Amino acid sequence: MAISSAFRRLLALCLFGAVLVLGINATAQADEVERVAAVVNDQVITLRDLEMRIRMVLLSSNQPDTVENRSRVASQVLHRLVDEYLQLQAAQREKISVSDADVENGFATIEQQNNMPRGAMVRLLDSKGIDPETMRQQIRAEIAWARVVRRVMAANIKVGEEEVDARLQTIKENMGKPEYLAAEIFLPIDNPAHRGEVQALASKLIDEMRQGAPFPALARQFSQTGGGSGGDLGWVSQGMLDDKIMSALAGTEPGHLAVVALPDGIHILLLRQKRIVGAGKPEPTFDLGVVSLTTLPSASPAERQEQEDHLRKAVAAEKSCDNYPSDLKSLPSADWRRPGKLKPSEIPHDILELIEGLPVMQLSKPLVTPDARRYYVICEREDPQPGGLPSRDEIRQRLEDEHLEVEARRYLRDLRRSAFVEIRL
Repeated sequence: MAISSAFRRLLALCLFGAVLVLGINATAQADEVERVAAVVNDQVITLRDLEMRIRMVLLSSNQPDTVENRSRVASQVLHRLVDEYLQLQAAQREKISVSDADVENGFATIEQQNNMPRGAMVRLLDSKGIDPETMRQQIRAEIAWARVVRRVMAANIKVGEEEVDARLQTIKENMGKPEYLAAEIFLPIDNPAHRGEVQALASKLIDEMRQGAPFPALARQFSQTGGGSGGDLGWVSQGMLDDKIMSALAGTEPGHLAVVALPDGIHILLLRQKRIVGAGKPEPTFDLGVVSLTTLPSASPAERQEQEDHLRKAVAAEKSCDNYPSDLKSLPSADWRRPGKLKPSEIPHDILELIEGLPVMQLSKPLVTPDARRYYVICEREDPQPGGLPSRDEIRQRLEDEHLEVEARRYLRDLRRSAFVEIRL
């Protein structure tokens, strides 16, 4: 059974009641929060689930936790929770699992992105009365969905040489023209009847960002695509995105927002930088990995050195970063991440200083933080092509990612249409 029209009609009415419940005194709230807020196929979203996520969204977007603000975001938050349940159910059908270690690594990544020491996010959520499990649920759904997309759709996506040739020709034609480093919050419109509701949400998000709410945090909570990366689109030039989006970016100054309404949804754009294609010095691409060694405050210098020696010995003869997870099993305090392919201009200065001139597959000196020492490794290095053009492999990867994003959006829309979703507030 598809999502019924009752879901949409009841949502506004029911959420008003939900917000009142979420704003009442603690004693009464304890009796109410386990009520069922929604049914998604054979699973339930409780009122407590909704409350915790609303509070986390307000915290991450720097908004006061008031009844008015809760009411403003409640509809979209419940919509996102429904999507997460559908994504996790799809993963379960594909027998795709996400381990607790995967989730904790995701937690650590968010902390690093926000320059927070290990464990600080949990402490922050606890201090605000937010169950950290709500963030774990979101991280688990993001990881599971990425794996579903790769398993279900990647095999069907074939980027031929003609498509690579066409994109390469577009890039050549754009030499000497502007390109834009942009980020996006995409709000889908699955039904034209809901366009007004989505436009209203877009206006609210723009107002919040103009009042200081961080773009990446809102992208993570509200964007249909790219939320996990803060909505980053990377560098784009003419022919890579819809013409209306490119025109909007061309008319926007760095640091400012633009909004584009298309049939598929509302695109809120943030222009970070603007430059001329081919004008700058061509950059290599680094496929980076990072090992974080948790350091106890009481550890002596000798113990710290012993820990580092153990790490370097474990990976000394390694030829591929693919083997790092197994190499590091003997180091319980080691956490391995692979941020992916980055150009020097995209890497923080303190990290860039550590890896400049570093041979491939050699650990860097440590970057010391309050709770850990981080060692970087260049898994692979790709030097720029003559004329500053990307390699064919880079173009093919970009095209595959674009196709995957379109297919993932379509697949989630199909899941919504075939699901049974009911509001029970």
